Amino acid sequence: MTTGHPFMQAHPHQPLSIAAKILSPQMIQTIRKLPEFHLQAWKILDRWAFNSPEMLAQLEAQGEIVLMSRLLDQQAVEHQALMDSTHQLQNGMTEHEILEMCEIHTEL
Repeated sequence: MTTGHPFMQAHPHQPLSIAAKILSPQMIQTIRKLPEFHLQAWKILDRWAFNSPEMLAQLEAQGEIVLMSRLLDQQAVEHQALMDSTHQLQNGMTEHEILEMCEIHTEL
């Protein structure tokens, strides 16, 4: 059995709860409200906050547009890879394993 990346496994936390410790409340509120961002973006932000909190804070410091643009790009790439791999997800592969298999860089 492959365990994958420790963060990428199922965690019983609210989406964006990890990111909320790094990003401003205004940024979290904006990300939650914008229809362009969905659960995949929230998972990405939590992953970035968990694995690279300093880099995420620096990205936010560059401006809302910079962070949201980077997040939107990452969400699109990951979402497409996962949608193309629904069969593997249904057969027990983790999201992390699929993203690795597709050679998608998941870190900041």
